[in-house]
Amino acid sequence: MKSRKPWLALCGALALAVTACAPPNAQVVTAPQAPAVPGQAAAAPPATLTEANLTETPFGPISPTGRKLLTIVEQTSLREITTSNWAIERSANPAVQEAARVIINQHKDLESRDTDISTRMHLTVPTQPAPDMQVGIDRMRGEFGEEFDRDYVNTLRKAHAEALILVSTVRADTRNSLVRPFADLAGDYIKTHINLLEKTGDVDYAQLPVPSL
Repeated sequence: MKSRKPWLALCGALALAVTACAPPNAQVVTAPQAPAVPGQAAAAPPATLTEANLTETPFGPISPTGRKLLTIVEQTSLREITTSNWAIERSANPAVQEAARVIINQHKDLESRDTDISTRMHLTVPTQPAPDMQVGIDRMRGEFGEEFDRDYVNTLRKAHAEALILVSTVRADTRNSLVRPFADLAGDYIKTHINLLEKTGDVDYAQLPVPSL
């Protein structure tokens, strides 16, 4: 059998010649890697916010996060107006009653503004609380006295913390001229509610989620 060394040397020389002749700014194109599991498609890259994610409106584009804010505010208003009316009727704590009165008035205002904004942008307005919110409503329906106070205050305090994060995110990057002032107002109301709920003395801070970096 003849030696293969001359052929190997020739192949190496040709490879070096092709590399040397390539333009200096040429881009190296790598072949796509095979899936880790045979027959299974490679995992898609994580979704990012692009122009395609935005919905155009006469008031500027609205993002999925902006639409989520409008939905959450409406659903939250339905829950908190109902449970706050119960708080006024059932609680013996004046601080709980005061918090409930303010929450009712301000959520009625948010609900009205939310409906108007959603209608002007032809977006659907929820008519029922989210399923997880309904669970809390059903639970509080059968509670009275201090048991109700603790559940009412801590359920709303935790929900307001989560809502404040969402509002801040929307306010930071929204391009929509209707959503922008609405997020400002919602943020102000949420902080007012948090302060009033904390003044009741019933907030269990250990129940609040630990923020992540």
